[in-house]
Amino acid sequence: MKIKLLVFVLLPLLAACNGKRQQPQGDSRTIIEEAVQKGEVLKGEAVPIDTALFRYAYRMRVQGDKAVILDLHNADYYYHVFTYPDFNYISSFGKRGEGPGESIYASNVRFAGPNTVWVLDDGKGRMYRYSGIAKGETPKLEKDILLDKKLFRSLDFDLNDTLTAVIPDYSGENRFSWANISTGDLLYKSEQIPISDEKLLKESAPAVAQGWNSFISFSPDKKILVAVTQFGDRLDVYDMQTHKHIGKLGGDGEPKFNVSSEGYGYPAGSLCYYDVQVTDKYIYTIYDGRKFKDIVKLADAYKQGGRIFRIFNHDGEVVKTYVLDRPIAGIYVDEAESTFYGLDVNADEQIVKYDLRGNG
Repeated sequence: MKIKLLVFVLLPLLAACNGKRQQPQGDSRTIIEEAVQKGEVLKGEAVPIDTALFRYAYRMRVQGDKAVILDLHNADYYYHVFTYPDFNYISSFGKRGEGPGESIYASNVRFAGPNTVWVLDDGKGRMYRYSGIAKGETPKLEKDILLDKKLFRSLDFDLNDTLTAVIPDYSGENRFSWANISTGDLLYKSEQIPISDEKLLKESAPAVAQGWNSFISFSPDKKILVAVTQFGDRLDVYDMQTHKHIGKLGGDGEPKFNVSSEGYGYPAGSLCYYDVQVTDKYIYTIYDGRKFKDIVKLADAYKQGGRIFRIFNHDGEVVKTYVLDRPIAGIYVDEAESTFYGLDVNADEQIVKYDLRGNG
């Protein structure tokens, strides 16, 4: 049942626009309906692969001539390696299980070099480094790090340098935690959750952190760190050199959530951002915007992912918005080729290629 799959993930565009800077207007339903009426929906092409692997292809990372795709619900392995851009299968790694070196709940994957990745297992509170991520090689577990218990829940991460990872802070004390990935120790915390109700943050910090669950991405030069909220229309840009912070609130507002009697936060508004990728030029995001009450009504008919592909500049201003022909959960943008790849978890062929040439 798709709603059950959605809960599993949550717990642990105006098409062909003219390029003028603009803030998003109207709700996601209006944006999509207008694009459909005008015939301005960006159409993708499914990319066939030579083996049946995916159950829930959630994240895609590319380094040179290889791609790694994280599959949240694969029965055997979480990560699959392909050639890029041909997507010929190479290998799988990150075995699902409770044994040594195995993962209970994989959260993300990041390249740490040409043939090396770090992966995060929120279920065990561990990070693993694998080498051999290349054609003709076999992935090998090189490092197994137990994260500091002060890193309460680790649902996403990115690499700052060879020794440091940034992880959203689920305690609510701060926005980010910074960990030493050589030892697993918590180094320090930074920034505050930019909620408008500061009193609620003081009274129910963990619940606020859950409601403000964010996906993050560093620019390639590590100068810009961006966070987007899963349950609200909020984008934050942090300049790591000048310490300048830019926060942008979209039409669906900041995260809406309820606080349970046990002190947990659970979403009560809309399902918003699904993924974010920052490059030297732009911030790319995939956005849904549907309200949870409407998602529940759809039940098994609900298709997971967002159809709104928003592009921001580093000042947090919307420069382009596209409406896609299907919901997408994860993205990878190839600026050099003016294309991007979306992951359609609702289909059998889950890798979808979109051509941005001639589309704004």
